Amino acid sequence: MSGKFLRHVDESVLSSLQKRLEESGRLSRDFLVFLTGATAIATMGLFQNSPAVIIGAMIIAPLMRPLTCLSLATITADTRQLLRSVSTIIVGTFLGLAISSAMAYLLRALELSPEILARTHPTLLDLGVALAAGAVGAYCQSDEKLSDTLAGVAIAVALVPPLSVVGIGLAFGDSSVAAGAALLYATNLVGITMAGALVFLVQGFSPLRLARRGLAVSGLCMLGLGVPLAFSMRELVLENQITAKVKTVLKEKTVTFRNAQLREVKVTRFKVPMTVRATVVSAGDPITPRQVGLVQELLRKEIGLSLQFALRIIPATEITALDVSPEGEVRVLEREPQTPVPVMEVETPADGAGPVGK
Repeated sequence: MSGKFLRHVDESVLSSLQKRLEESGRLSRDFLVFLTGATAIATMGLFQNSPAVIIGAMIIAPLMRPLTCLSLATITADTRQLLRSVSTIIVGTFLGLAISSAMAYLLRALELSPEILARTHPTLLDLGVALAAGAVGAYCQSDEKLSDTLAGVAIAVALVPPLSVVGIGLAFGDSSVAAGAALLYATNLVGITMAGALVFLVQGFSPLRLARRGLAVSGLCMLGLGVPLAFSMRELVLENQITAKVKTVLKEKTVTFRNAQLREVKVTRFKVPMTVRATVVSAGDPITPRQVGLVQELLRKEIGLSLQFALRIIPATEITALDVSPEGEVRVLEREPQTPVPVMEVETPADGAGPVGK
């Protein structure tokens, strides 16, 4: 049945591809040098919060090549090539972890940047990117004339940055950062391997009967990763929906924020109860803890979930009119002197015991 739908390439074409991938996917001095440089650059770029530096690390990262080799070995049942590519990936992974952890240990005085934290909550979208990149990477490797495009594929899937974030999380003793980045790294590995194997199969580099076992193992790994990724995706969607609802309630259904500028709303769903923190810039009357408590009750009713509302107030001074005297002096009209008010945070305990101001 499979012969009617899948063409088969000549043995010479398959042999040529296997030889080329075996050369590029083996553990060599060049592989170790490029991986060391890519990991060092990625780690520094992550702490600098510099996308340009991180992209530079992606370009020189060599991990994409042994993964493509693994994709072909998965469907051809070539045990020798499979073990060689797996060993290359394992050694590369531990080398990357060692380098990033050592560098992060020396940089513990720095804070975790947004670029680092962005790689700690992977979703099904990341799996989609890995599948697309793996498919394109395998297609490029199947034709030697297209192999130069592999650098662009490596940028899209970004293997080294999440690996570096795992090392950073280990050095900082932050298990949530390390675990989240490790999930992203594993997602990329499995997604690339699975998609690449399917592309090689469709191109006729192996009969379906020979590829079934390898595809089944890859599929089970992807399903296992799909559960936490789907949960993370659900949390992301819910968080965005709640954030939009909070903004609507604060802007349109409360008098408290009528003269305040809403700058940011942050929802944290992984706490019990859920925490909603809003930041406003206010030039009007002070917002009292009692008003914050009333807003919290309104949010509970509108959203239908138990939550704790905290407010961060940034005071602002508004000048409404100016008068220039004949001597050239500038005077403020119709404004009484105001004493500077420090930034204040107001929150209401979830148990209803009463508002608390900080």
